[in-house]
Parts: sequence; structure tokens; C-alpha cells
Amino acid sequence: METVTLQTESYLFQNSGGQFRAIPFYELSIDEWVVFENGQPKYLLDFNRRTKPLVQDLTKRLNNGEELDEAVQKLGIFLGRQWTTNHNIEGSEIPNSQQAESVTVSLLDNLADLFMDIYFVATNTLDTTILLNEDKFIKAYVTDVDEQGFESVYAENQDELIRLMSFIFKQPLSLTELDSNSEREVYDLTNLKQSCINADELDLKYEQWVGDSKRENSMNRYGMFMSAVSYINNNLDKKYLVVVTEKRKHW
Repeated sequence: METVTLQTESYLFQNSGGQFRAIPFYELSIDEWVVFENGQPKYLLDFNRRTKPLVQDLTKRLNNGEELDEAVQKLGIFLGRQWTTNHNIEGSEIPNSQQAESVTVSLLDNLADLFMDIYFVATNTLDTTILLNEDKFIKAYVTDVDEQGFESVYAENQDELIRLMSFIFKQPLSLTELDSNSEREVYDLTNLKQSCINADELDLKYEQWVGDSKRENSMNRYGMFMSAVSYINNNLDKKYLVVVTEKRKHW
């Protein structure tokens, strides 16, 4: 993810708890917003970058009447993070207290480095040309009644993908790539499918995995895990089990 260093100023503020120094980012233009994660400046959202996928997604929401901070908070929840555009500085600014600061943040303009779609596919016929092509994939595994469909979860990046797979299959592992293109990768899980965690084990160990992964817990995420685990265990008779990954650009 591309980063940018903001040359800004911090100021002293006063409230009932005493003085503290904080950065209100006064110098940003009306089209620039800092996104705070857990109270710390983490990203820069620049609406001047109009062609970027996430900027386009957020612009549509704003044009439909949604407030920016509401949309950013929703996006954070979607990614399992605590996001806001409000700096939440509560206090009175002390005059002439400015101090030069440099703050490095990441440009938030697509989700490719923050969100990876993961599709589990159990099948008796393995054709990576289908798995790597979105239209062919949908035709084969969504609209073809002879197939058993697929189930999906998501991860942030390749490292989290490995942790997730190690959790589901109860062992440290490395992934064997079958094929890839500029959009997708296909990995073979066939030799691991018999080791898949069951529903009772998921109930016992899910919260620990969430804690280890430092993600925000949600019933939606738990439900996806349960659906994927059930799908794998219900299709153990299929010849192949593969996982298809795709980095998402749009929300």
C-alpha cells in the first residue's frame, strides 16, 4: 500500500484531565480526510484520486446521502477494524502551542492490501481455467445445478490466509499453488480436507483465533467460518478441494 508523509502540526489542548498534545490536521484540503484506527492516524482518504476504486465506492455513498464518517465506520467494521474520520480531540486549544510534526499514513484508495476473498471449492473435475475466470467460475459453481457450489471467507493478506488455513486444518502448512493469473490464485487443499475442523471444535477455538489474529469479532465472520467448515465436511467425498483467492479492489 502506497504511503505518504504529511507535514503537519500538533497543538496543546486543555481539558479537565490536564494538558495534552494532539494533531487536528488543520492543513488538509476539503477533499482530504485522515482515517483513524483505534484512535491513531492510519490512512489518508484523498477524494482527488477520483479514478481509484474505493474513492469511487465512497463517492457513490456520499452522493446517496450517506455521511462520510458513517461510511468509513461501516467499512472498518466490514474489515474487522475500528475506523473513524473524527479525531475526537476533546478540549480547548492552547494558543501558540503548535509544533511541527511528520506523520506517515497509507493512501486508502482500494482494498487490495486489506481484503482477500477466499473461495473453497469441492469438485470432481479440476479445471483451473474455470477457477481463474470470474464469469466461467460463476457459471460452473453458481448456476450449474450439477455442482455443489462453493463457500467463502476472507482474509487481509497472504500471511493471514496461511494462519486461517492452519486453523481450519489444525496444522501448520504451506500452500501449493496450482495456477494463477493477475487476478486470482488457485491452491490445492485436497490432501488436507480430512483434517478439517468440525463445528464443535470451531465453537471451542474460534474466539482464540480471533484474539490471535487481532481482528474484531462479529457474528457475520463467525457465520462465514461455520458455513465454510460445514461445506468442506459435507463434501469430503469430492475428489478435489481447492481454494481460490482474489484481492478485492472495490468495497
